[in-house]
Amino acid sequence: MRLRSRAGARELGELMRSYRKKAGLTLRDLSPLVDRSLSHLHRLETGERAVTSELEFTLYLSSCGVSCREIEELINFCRDANDGRGYWLCSNDEWMPDSLRTLIFHEANADRVVNYQPDLIPGLLQVESYIHALFRDENHPDDVRQVRVDARLKRQSILFGSRPGKFTFIINERALRLEVGDYRIMTEQLLAMLLVGERPNISIRVLPANARHRALFGGPFSFLDYDECKPLVYVQAPIDGFIIENQEKIEQYRDLLRQVVKVAFDEEESRVLIAKLADEYDRTEGHWDDARRVADEQL
Repeated sequence: MRLRSRAGARELGELMRSYRKKAGLTLRDLSPLVDRSLSHLHRLETGERAVTSELEFTLYLSSCGVSCREIEELINFCRDANDGRGYWLCSNDEWMPDSLRTLIFHEANADRVVNYQPDLIPGLLQVESYIHALFRDENHPDDVRQVRVDARLKRQSILFGSRPGKFTFIINERALRLEVGDYRIMTEQLLAMLLVGERPNISIRVLPANARHRALFGGPFSFLDYDECKPLVYVQAPIDGFIIENQEKIEQYRDLLRQVVKVAFDEEESRVLIAKLADEYDRTEGHWDDARRVADEQL
């Protein structure tokens, strides 16, 4: 089976296709405007070949009615996308819907994704109240914060499509015990994970706290595997994210995942632990309500 070209070329092709469709043009309409054959344009849009030059990229976009200012902003992405080593995603700032575009594109097209999270519940599994609690203290206006929440929730649709990929989430137990928001939110979050974990394409595994230092594997990352493309690794950082395409580095991450899996609980053991912690949060919430009610009665 022939592997398609690099991740950046695939994403860039999808971006070009979106501009063409927005302009209401077919490939047949565009072909004489850019002096390229239908097959050439098709390969560009599917990522089977990279854009040959910035001039070709500019001509394509201008023929689709894209403004000069927008083209200038996209040129840098074109350069990075054609770099086989990998490329940085945009910063995770108030424009999160745009900054997540790269990750969402590659996740949505992956056949298998393994996500490792040491400190927080993975974004694809977070319930709305948990996301709001995470963003609550950030210095953004309410409308921008809501845009970020909506973007994260919309991203989760890739788990439930008609033909979704296989997703495995490996989460450190400390992420389950880290209280985000309050007891109610944590109870809701863990119960939601139990429900979503029943789907045939979703597996949730926990790295137990009693593994101690053997459960330390560095920061969060995702291993994205494809039937018809080479695998990718997405490394998450506090400010930026990075897509790795270098196959030698990717094999190192594959070896790292093997080590992670050896330490992690299996699915059933993980389910038992998540249910136990959900019950603990639920009971704690009840005690908290009782204490508050007594305090109110004494006022």
